[in-house]
Amino acid sequence: MRYDFLIDSVCLLGWMLVLWPAFFYLIAKAGWAERRQRIFTNFTGAALRLYFGLYFPSLNIQGESDAQLAERFKKHYGCYYGRRHFIIPLLLLAAVAGLGMWGTAETLKTWQTQHGSFAWPPIILSAFVGAFTWVTSDQLDRLRRRDLNSGDIYNGAFRFLIAAPFAVALAVFAKDTVGIPLAFLIGVFPTTTLFTIGRRIASKQLGLGEDPAAGHSELEILQNIGKVNAERFYDEGVTTIAELAWTDPVDLAVRTNFDFNYVSDCMSQALLAVYVGERIKDLALFSLRGAQEASAMIDDIGADIESADATPEQRDARMALTQAAAKLNIDPKTLRYTLQAVAEDPYSKFIWNIWGPPT
Repeated sequence: MRYDFLIDSVCLLGWMLVLWPAFFYLIAKAGWAERRQRIFTNFTGAALRLYFGLYFPSLNIQGESDAQLAERFKKHYGCYYGRRHFIIPLLLLAAVAGLGMWGTAETLKTWQTQHGSFAWPPIILSAFVGAFTWVTSDQLDRLRRRDLNSGDIYNGAFRFLIAAPFAVALAVFAKDTVGIPLAFLIGVFPTTTLFTIGRRIASKQLGLGEDPAAGHSELEILQNIGKVNAERFYDEGVTTIAELAWTDPVDLAVRTNFDFNYVSDCMSQALLAVYVGERIKDLALFSLRGAQEASAMIDDIGADIESADATPEQRDARMALTQAAAKLNIDPKTLRYTLQAVAEDPYSKFIWNIWGPPT
């Protein structure tokens, strides 16, 4: 009986450990609430008017004060991204993990004390424990990075469900002596890696050949977007520069769990890259990283780039414009016209208000 109690206790603690990171993220001040507050602090009344006008044009916000707009935004955020969206995935994860832990406990009790009501095949138990290892590690790591959303919890539940079928299918191609440890080791791979392994084995067995190598993402021409971050944008349906330039930054920040400032900066770069393409890398040397900086330069230059009574600020901006145009091998007036088009884009004006124009 002592073994029965010990087995039940360990399995119960394991079940709690799977769920604890998400619960803690939702209730801790440094978790979900902090990410929400970081977004709210970026929105002034002017920025909110532009935001609702650009992304929710059907809403009638005429005559609303800044305080009313702020309250509307809080309700909007709660409706689309509130804590309630975690309830169903948490219940699903609790149910799947709970059933798995119950089966694990019964199997171990049957093997150890003969008091269990049934026992899983060893390969199934090994696969479940491997999935438990990966899901728990992933949840704890996301908690540490404050990078957890409802989709990640759904993925955890999904991972538990596919662990056994994957282990049984892949173990067929292994020797009998390594089938059980292989089931565990397969379980600790990320889900995307499992699908890659499965596709490669299936392609080899069916004679379909290897999958073509994945090319670079278009988004990687932007500063600070490497392969990993480009893949996270890709997972949320943002695959091109244009999609990133004109997407809802609040929605994208929540779905990717990137910091809002990072998402809005990427959006600013994309708004400029729509016009200049890969040459945006050359423009960064002249303080033209994105639409925000382009708007600032246009504001500094003024209406005439050739006036004789220029201020020091205008002279500096004109010098940067001239040097940037030389780098691109185009006329300065042509580049100024392009930057003017960028600055007048409504989405650039929204970014300008988010970051706060200099006073």
